[in-house]
Amino acid sequence: MAAAVIAAAVTYAILAIHPWPASPLSQFLAAFGRASAAVWPMQLVWYLAAAAIVALALWPGRRSPQLACALAAAYFAWIGIAYFAWQMPGMHYSWLWATAFTLQAVLLVVAGVARSDLVIRPRWDLASGLGAVFIAYALIGYPLVGVLGGHALRAVPVFGVSPCASVIFFFGLLLWAVPPAPKYVLLVPLAWSLGAAPPDLSRGVAADYGMLVAALLTAAWQTVTAGLLLALMIAWSGHEDVLAGLAVALAAVTLVQAIKGHHQPPPAGPVPSGRAAKLKVS
Repeated sequence: MAAAVIAAAVTYAILAIHPWPASPLSQFLAAFGRASAAVWPMQLVWYLAAAAIVALALWPGRRSPQLACALAAAYFAWIGIAYFAWQMPGMHYSWLWATAFTLQAVLLVVAGVARSDLVIRPRWDLASGLGAVFIAYALIGYPLVGVLGGHALRAVPVFGVSPCASVIFFFGLLLWAVPPAPKYVLLVPLAWSLGAAPPDLSRGVAADYGMLVAALLTAAWQTVTAGLLLALMIAWSGHEDVLAGLAVALAAVTLVQAIKGHHQPPPAGPVPSGRAAKLKVS
């Protein structure tokens, strides 16, 4: 946590003095406006899906964790294919982010559906409280910041189109997850947060300060290893190729390690005679 805080302070102090080069905010919002118009009314579909995920987490049933993760996986696949590959093919490293977000969808299917390692079920503790705040911010607060900044709702990034709102929502779900949550599902959202924040903040997207807070706190809550990884990624903020490549590589490696070491059955054999149960006669 200390390493992450120090790295964040140094990196974003440099950002304040020497902002990253970025396109003007008007051009950025115009691109989002075109993307939103092209995919309408899918925003409503994904808001309903987000509400379903929250409901499945709060009122769990027999298959609720798997259904919640399946919806989250479908949403990440949508962002990877519909946003990066379809709507933003000319964006810097769009092909790399399309691959990374689609990989995140696969990881969620593996972790939450096939293996049931990711169980989204909030508790009465501080982590779950923060998770609820991040979820509400992703769905309501993120676009509201843009509207209060004087921009039209049709042009501001919203859940269903915005990768930034998407990863904030997922950070909230990860804080709701029953510990220990698999670390490989954290890598892609963390890489996007730290890769997108510097240029977005330079062009004036104030809502992304919330994304940085969500990334920092979620990674710090996972383990010391996640906090150190966050510090490493912060040091490379603004270098999207490095961050996305690092996330994809680490996610693949940790997933393979998790699969190899998962559910090793105990060796079969006869019960030793000395430890056999005795019949008690009264």
